[in-house]
Amino acid sequence: MQLTQQQLDFFDAFGFLVFRQLLEPAEMKRYLEEFEVGLDSWHNAGRHDGENRHWAPFLDERTPFITSLIDDPRFAGVAEQLLREPVLGVECDGNYYVGDTLWHPDTSSLDWEGVKFAIYGEPLDGSSGALRVVPGSHCEPLHSQIRAVVNAPHEADGLHEARPDEIPAYVFRSDPGDALVFNVGVWHASFGGGGQRRMGTVTYFEDPKAPKATALIQDVIMMHHRNFSTRYGYSGQRFSEYWRSVEDSRHQRWVRRLAEMGVLDTPAAG
Repeated sequence: MQLTQQQLDFFDAFGFLVFRQLLEPAEMKRYLEEFEVGLDSWHNAGRHDGENRHWAPFLDERTPFITSLIDDPRFAGVAEQLLREPVLGVECDGNYYVGDTLWHPDTSSLDWEGVKFAIYGEPLDGSSGALRVVPGSHCEPLHSQIRAVVNAPHEADGLHEARPDEIPAYVFRSDPGDALVFNVGVWHASFGGGGQRRMGTVTYFEDPKAPKATALIQDVIMMHHRNFSTRYGYSGQRFSEYWRSVEDSRHQRWVRRLAEMGVLDTPAAG
């Protein structure tokens, strides 16, 4: 899929793009079938209970269609166009989210770049947990200004207190098959969601060259490994042998680069 210059300029300025019906109905049907299988297979506790976040990586043979999306030109090709350089495919996962997700970016530093695609399993709007993004918040000074507002202590009289859902934002009203891609530096949140909100993501990081960007990306990927093995208690490799064996030249470059950076393997919990 070839992006227009207008789309590229929009993403540079605002930090996100919306693609309506990026996945066709038949593809979305298969996506949701594998979504359930993938989450159930990663959790010894069984099916989602509607009260706690439920997460799993979709990077193995149990979710072949979802796993393949990280190589799909509609995702990988678009990510390369948005970042204007080769990327690293680093995540394809699924979540059952519960309740509100407060304002945050997906990075603590703007010294590196990445993009994340968000796909939802249910129709959503602003009252039911739709993703909200603050346009332009992947750039300074707005990025830091929002951090100051979000982290500011509340005044006793409430005159200077802004509720989280009052921060100006674009609300991604979506139907199954729609996707929103955003820069990982964009501030985003959701409010009003119930206990059955399915969200899948496909994520790419820049293939870093500068030492500082390399170190930051290594830290982020290792944090994901730690969450996988320690916080969620999974054994084995997050980047499965199935995922590593995909016969695609771009994919195999990802595998080599992650190995060179020392972040391909998930350390054993301990």
